[in-house]
This record gives sequence, C-alpha cells and structure tokens, in this order.
Amino acid sequence: MRFRVIIKTVVFFLVLSLLFVTGFLPASVRADQSSASSVLASTESKLVECFNAAKAAEAAGANISGLTSTLNVAGSLFSQAEFAYSSGNFSGAEALAVQSQNELSNLVSTASSLQSAAAQKQNLDFYLTFVGPIVGAVAVIVGSFVVWTLLKRKNERTGEK
Repeated sequence: MRFRVIIKTVVFFLVLSLLFVTGFLPASVRADQSSASSVLASTESKLVECFNAAKAAEAAGANISGLTSTLNVAGSLFSQAEFAYSSGNFSGAEALAVQSQNELSNLVSTASSLQSAAAQKQNLDFYLTFVGPIVGAVAVIVGSFVVWTLLKRKNERTGEK
C-alpha cells in the first residue's frame, strides 16, 4: 500500500515537472526566434544601407574594391544566418547576423570618405583639364601681345635713329 502511494507521488511529480518544463520551453524558443528574427531584420537593413553607400561612392568615381570585398563577407555571413534561422538554429543565426553587422560597422563612413575624396579628385581633374588649358591659352595670348608690343616699340626706336 505504501509502495503505491510512493509510485503515485513520483509519477505525479514527474508529470508535473514535465508540464512545467514543456510549458516554459516553447516560450524560450519563441524568445530566441523573436530575437534572431529582429537581429536578422536589422542586419538586412544594414546590408542594404551599406550597399547603397558603396553604390553612391562608386557613382562618384571612387574605387570600391575594398568595400565590395567587405560586403561580400558580410553578405555570406548573412546568408549563413538566414540558413541557420530556417533550419531552426536561432542562436546560431543570431550569432552569424551579429558577425555580419560587425563586418559592416565602418563601411558607411568609409564609403562616405571615399565618395568625398572622389568628388574632390573630380573637381581637381576639371580644373586641370578644362580651366588649365583656358588659362594657358590666355597666358599665351597676353604674353604674345606683350612681346609684340615690346618688339614694336624697339623697332620704332631703331627706326627713328
């Protein structure tokens, strides 16, 4: 009789603990999934922002090969994170997404500085290729006029003597 009471008590506690564990397990899985989902979304928006910054730098004439390689690494990590998320590995997905964000940490500022340097180079190229020849032509014309005037005066003086 006592043995049955002990068995019933043990079974009761096992069922109670099983219900307790399974009641909280889905909540923690949902929390991991929600956290991974938000990190993936923020990583994706960061990737798009960095891509647009690199595209703007390239449009300004900057050499973006370094930016492209960084984007490739970050994109690969993000792709792995999405695969891990779809496989149910939410903590791995979150870790990979964070690594991808770390790769992209300074890319926007680097792209911006490359863009401004390219704009300055274009301004300098404009002055050297367009304004420079015009100034040179004006200098040749003015110099020729000065030499002509001086030679004319010299010839007039020599002609008077």
